[in-house]
Amino acid sequence: MAWNEPGGGKDPWGNGSGKGGNPPDLDAALKDIGEKFGKIFGGGGGGGIGGTAIVGILVIISVIWGLLGFYQVDAKEKALVLRLGKFHEIVGDGLHWNPPLIDLITRVRVTEERQYETRGQMLTQDENIVELPLTVHYNIKSVKDFVLNVKAPEYSLRHATDSALRHVVGSSGLDEVVSTGREQLSIDVKERLQTYLDSYGTGIKVVKVNILEAKPPSAVKAAYDDVIKAREDRERVINEAQAYANGIVPEARGRAKRVIEEAKGYQARVVADAEG
Repeated sequence: MAWNEPGGGKDPWGNGSGKGGNPPDLDAALKDIGEKFGKIFGGGGGGGIGGTAIVGILVIISVIWGLLGFYQVDAKEKALVLRLGKFHEIVGDGLHWNPPLIDLITRVRVTEERQYETRGQMLTQDENIVELPLTVHYNIKSVKDFVLNVKAPEYSLRHATDSALRHVVGSSGLDEVVSTGREQLSIDVKERLQTYLDSYGTGIKVVKVNILEAKPPSAVKAAYDDVIKAREDRERVINEAQAYANGIVPEARGRAKRVIEEAKGYQARVVADAEG
C-alpha cells in the first residue's frame, strides 16, 4: 500500500500516521530558514537576508581586503610594485599599503653584500693550465632591472663570471696569474664582469673580486713546484750576486781613485824636480 493512499503508513514528511496528510509547504520551510539567517546577520523579520545584512557582509569583506594590503619593508630592502602585471613604483623602508590582488609586491635586499664562489681550470696565454678559485662580492644597484629584466640574474652572474675570468686569464701568462699579477688580475676580472652584467641589464653591482690562490692542477703540481723552486733559487743567486757587487764595486772604485791621486802626486813631484 502506498504511503499516500487512504489508510497507508507514515508518510516520508513525517506528517501523521496514515491519515492522508499533505506534504509540508516548501515555501514555508525556505521562509523559515531565511528568517533564521536574517536574525543571524542582523536583518529584519522578513524572509531572506535583508539589505542591511548584505551591506554588513560587504563591509567585513572590504575591511579584510584593506588589512591584507598593509606590508612592512625593512631598512635593508626596497619593494617593487607591479600593478595589474605592469611596473608601478619602487618603495623604500617603512609601512606601506597597496590594493591586494591588484598589486604584486616583490621585496629585494639591496644593501646586503652577497657572495658567489667558483672554481675552475683555465688556460693561460702561454698555454699552461691553472686552477683558480675566486669569490665575487656583489649587491643590487637597480631593483627594477634585477626583478624584471632577467629571469635569473644571479644565474647569469655565474656564467658572466666564468666568461670574464677565462678572457682575462687567457690574456695573461702563468707568472702573472699565479704570483706577480694576481692583484691586477682581480681588478681586470671585476671590470670585465661588470661590463657583461650591465650589458645584460641584471641590476647587479660587483663590489670586488678576490682570487684566493691560483695553483696548477694536482696532476702537474710536483713539476710546477720544481719550477717554482728553481725560480726562487735563481732569484736568490741574483740577489746574492747583487749584494756582493754592491759591496765590492765601491771598494774597488775607492782603491782606483787613491791610486790615481797617488800617481798625480808622483807626477807633480817628478815635474818639479826636473824643472829645478
